[in-house]
Amino acid sequence: VNGQATRTDPIDLQGWFGAGVNFDLPKKWQAGVEYQARIENNIKSLKGSYYSFSLEKEIVKHFTIIGQYRLSEVQAEQFSRFGIGFSIDKKLGDIKSDVRVLYQNKQLDVVNPIDQEPADNYLRLRFRGKKELTKNVDLIASAEPIYRVINGIRIDNYRFQGGLRINFSKAASMDIFYINRPDYFKSYKRQYHIFGTALNYEFKIKKR
Repeated sequence: VNGQATRTDPIDLQGWFGAGVNFDLPKKWQAGVEYQARIENNIKSLKGSYYSFSLEKEIVKHFTIIGQYRLSEVQAEQFSRFGIGFSIDKKLGDIKSDVRVLYQNKQLDVVNPIDQEPADNYLRLRFRGKKELTKNVDLIASAEPIYRVINGIRIDNYRFQGGLRINFSKAASMDIFYINRPDYFKSYKRQYHIFGTALNYEFKIKKR
């Protein structure tokens, strides 16, 4: 796993470091903000910063609609990504599982509209499970095929993720995870190995 993900050396070891806050709002609304820094080239150079915002609402039990926006500052470029979809959750024995369907639009933000690159559209299908290992530690694993929508639907890459969630309290937790992401959309194959950590803090806004 030594080398930049290029045509000649299609393997890279990356580090993702982030912090996020989730808001559990009245009437089954939830909002979230997150910052994430990604370091590439064998965890030697900063790839970019990512600012994410989300809004969710449970329509009926086990069914939630999702809206997302992410601003990415990657080297000298800035990207906006919008997403809309839904998730369905179900408990299977002692495993909490959910399926998320998400449609995303990603575009490059530029000043001159003439230089605007065509937007990319993606369809993401994530299957995830969570199992309690101890009172304070959960095991989380997911598999997500990601399709690019352009003249039909074609597989872009896969995202396999596994990790631990350490619950310090009812409100505070930390995620430690590994992602394996093979990329097939290019004319050459790429393979990413990603290690990351994220801190989370949740609190409720009570009605008066």
